[in-house]
Amino acid sequence: MNETFYTRIPTLSNSELLGYIHNSSKYKFEAIEAAVIELRKRGVNISNEELLSIQESLYQKKIAKNFLDFPPNRIIDKIGISFYNLLSVIILAIGLGSSIIIYLTAEPTPLNPLGYDPLNTKKYLRELEVYGGKMNVLATEFMQWFDGLWHGRSLAFTVGIVSTVLAFLVWFIGIHLQTNLDTESQYEADHKDIGS
Repeated sequence: MNETFYTRIPTLSNSELLGYIHNSSKYKFEAIEAAVIELRKRGVNISNEELLSIQESLYQKKIAKNFLDFPPNRIIDKIGISFYNLLSVIILAIGLGSSIIIYLTAEPTPLNPLGYDPLNTKKYLRELEVYGGKMNVLATEFMQWFDGLWHGRSLAFTVGIVSTVLAFLVWFIGIHLQTNLDTESQYEADHKDIGS
């Protein structure tokens, strides 16, 4: 069972309790408050100036903590998984909507002005292989295939697949970040330093 500073404070000596008060910037408000209450129970007098100094230090610490807890990246952390889910749904909707529009409005691929495609002739492929080897033929076929992805109805499928993959990646990153945040907060809760 975890020992809290409420159960630990009564077991400390007066000098250790005064250490809480004199180093108030290192400890949580509750720990310092418990130390002051314990010292008063023991009859140790704490001057009003010391109490005001502690109060001022804690007030500045609270302002600094609140400021550090809400920069833009913390806001995104607090929004967490729902932000990434929304972003992935928006990407998917825009991508699939665009691909449908492209598919419906795409014109057929124009014919080659020569009347035939040279890559479909054995003679041309043989010459490519003679001059550049098998890799030259494969590279030329790959370039023709890749170029075909960006025209006509093939472009619709390309946009649909790319947007689906991108939406999945954003969703996966959101799940991964949220898991990390949950793990960090659980670790901090499990390993919280007593009184600090």
